[in-house]
Amino acid sequence: MKFVIVVSVLIAIAASAPQDHPDVSVLRFNNENDGLGHYHFDYELSDGQKRDEAGELKDFGEEKAVVVTGSYSFTGPDGQTYWVTFTADENGYHPVVGTGPQGQQH
Repeated sequence: MKFVIVVSVLIAIAASAPQDHPDVSVLRFNNENDGLGHYHFDYELSDGQKRDEAGELKDFGEEKAVVVTGSYSFTGPDGQTYWVTFTADENGYHPVVGTGPQGQQH
């Protein structure tokens, strides 16, 4: 439930941001879903937005849950690149947030 709330908040923030690039096009989009609990998708847009996410159905005793890992990045109005890498599992949502080249924490 926490994951859904966090993702909803992030989507709302992104949707409310000023839209300086009204003509954004999709440069790359891949989507795979085996229908058995494994999926992966990634995309890149012409305005610099990127997202990569994979999920896998896992057993946790008597419970099953989809464990998700991924990352996304975008260029802010200040020209800075913002990125998030994350895992969402049975223990919640675990983001690592940064700016600059992805993977370098500031």
